[in-house]
Amino acid sequence: MGRPTLTICRRCEPDDADDETQTGEALFQAVKALRKARGLKPLFKVEGIKCLRLCRQACNLVLEGKKRSTYTRSQVDAVRDVEAVVAAAVAYAKLSPGEELSERRLPGVSAD
Repeated sequence: MGRPTLTICRRCEPDDADDETQTGEALFQAVKALRKARGLKPLFKVEGIKCLRLCRQACNLVLEGKKRSTYTRSQVDAVRDVEAVVAAAVAYAKLSPGEELSERRLPGVSAD
């Protein structure tokens, strides 16, 4: 089974466009850096995407993998939630086929 993918919208920006730390790009870079620092590259991929079409609820991400449920989250804080995003991606990567990830593990709110 392949590695699951964490996709982060890189275009997301908060209402206050002056705050560069709260952008989707900042979340994407912070998650990639933490994944690398912790040696987690073999567990899950991190990809950036131009837009997830959830712009009113930035920042947004999707966790998906073969034979796993897909989770879409919005209103993820690009500073405060980085650790939680990585922890959720690790937990997701360790799921057996058919298992579900507890909603409590995922930061932000469900975008479904």
